[in-house]
Amino acid sequence: MIARTLIVALVVTLTACASPSTTNMIGTARAPISADQVLIYLEEPICFEPIALLTSTSDASFAFTEQAKIDAALQRLREAAAKVGANGVLLKRTGEQQDDSVYVGTGIGRSSGNFGFGINVGKSFGLMDKTAEGVAIWVPQQCD
Repeated sequence: MIARTLIVALVVTLTACASPSTTNMIGTARAPISADQVLIYLEEPICFEPIALLTSTSDASFAFTEQAKIDAALQRLREAAAKVGANGVLLKRTGEQQDDSVYVGTGIGRSSGNFGFGINVGKSFGLMDKTAEGVAIWVPQQCD
């Protein structure tokens, strides 16, 4: 019984979490690189190859200040770009959206020889996440 309830709680948790970044391929992926090698461009480089459209949020990043939230969203863009082998992200827009976090809590208790198990599922309201959108790009060294 407890194992079945734990499995249900895990499934609810996994399906309730929104992905903090999305990638839509528009070009050819390259071999993955380290996110530390990915540069953020505010203007188009002289030459580049578009690879993917990216979106990210600061959702579930544990960032509390506005700057920390935007830093988290930009880092997620770098990570998504690195996975498709892009060495740059051409930043198109930043913004904010309503936080859609869902939390799940579980607990086991014992009283007078009886055991109990509970699941608490809820949603947070009123918080704002930062968002970022960009294009994962490959910039040849001679075009930096």
